Amino acid sequence: MAAARVVQWTTGIVGASALRAILDDARLELVGVFAHGTVKVGQDAGTLAGRPATGVLATDDVDALIALRPDCVVYMPHWPEVEVLERILRSGINVVTTARLVSGEHYPADAGPRLQAAALYGGVTLVGTGMNPMYVPTLALASTAMCRQVQSIRVTESLDCVGYANAALWRGYGFGGPPDTGRLREILWEAEPDYREALDGLARGIGLKIDDYDLLVDCAVAADDRDLGFMRIDAGTVCGVDATWTGSSEGCPIAQMRTIWTLGGLFGARQDPEWKLLHGYRIDVQGEPNVTLKLSFRPDDYTNFDIGTTTAMPAVNAVTAVVAAPSGVHSIAELPIVTAQGKVQKPTAFN
Repeated sequence: MAAARVVQWTTGIVGASALRAILDDARLELVGVFAHGTVKVGQDAGTLAGRPATGVLATDDVDALIALRPDCVVYMPHWPEVEVLERILRSGINVVTTARLVSGEHYPADAGPRLQAAALYGGVTLVGTGMNPMYVPTLALASTAMCRQVQSIRVTESLDCVGYANAALWRGYGFGGPPDTGRLREILWEAEPDYREALDGLARGIGLKIDDYDLLVDCAVAADDRDLGFMRIDAGTVCGVDATWTGSSEGCPIAQMRTIWTLGGLFGARQDPEWKLLHGYRIDVQGEPNVTLKLSFRPDDYTNFDIGTTTAMPAVNAVTAVVAAPSGVHSIAELPIVTAQGKVQKPTAFN
């Protein structure tokens, strides 16, 4: 089988991790790279990935990348540009993305129907994935297979995210700003429509439909000034956000996504109030029987761990399944099970 021809779209923390994974995957052939900013444009993909030269140069020319006619674009900006996605899909190019988009249904300007129409017109597939959403919610749905009855599903993400060194992203979420929970709720409601889309996916997976959405936000403030290297958080400003998204059907809560994010606690920085983190994920299914799953990742070398890996790999590993999928906008849960195929290394012993 010929390798799938791939364009990597953006080369930030997650995008660079994906770029390395694409170069290492015999099932994939890198044919193009999109990069923001004049510093990266014109550089070899290998240079951007910390690898030997590939002969593939980064560009910000959308038309040139579409003209390459790749089988799939691995689309990884922080937030999606719906018009760009429409152009790619209508050109007959599949897309797998981690850009805070599951279906587009909760984005403004009828983004969901527009993306569906573009994918059908181009005869291709759009799949949104990443760690959370949608990889962890997909595990939650899989865990319901052992249940006779299901009443609700809850997914909790609880992490100190200091390793994800993107000051603009965290300031955009209100970190380093005043502890105004009303304002934080407004920010998250606008910035994270993908969480409502993830709730929809959880509900659909158990045969229900959400008719009401709610978001409850709490925050923690820094007890002292802290310098994280990539950004500064002053005492009394936001250093942690606890957001709980709930989807209900006919007045009953059926799906919940909770994200507890802090910055700096891993380095001993204090906050008020103090939160006990999971340092991972927890899935709770209320049903018969009740199901609880705990998920965390433990790199062998945390100091040199590629922090973008856990977000990038669900997308990169899904490329061949996305290319083979029926046309339209689909959930990762609708694909065949995505695994680390071809990436097995023989262990010397179980740890």
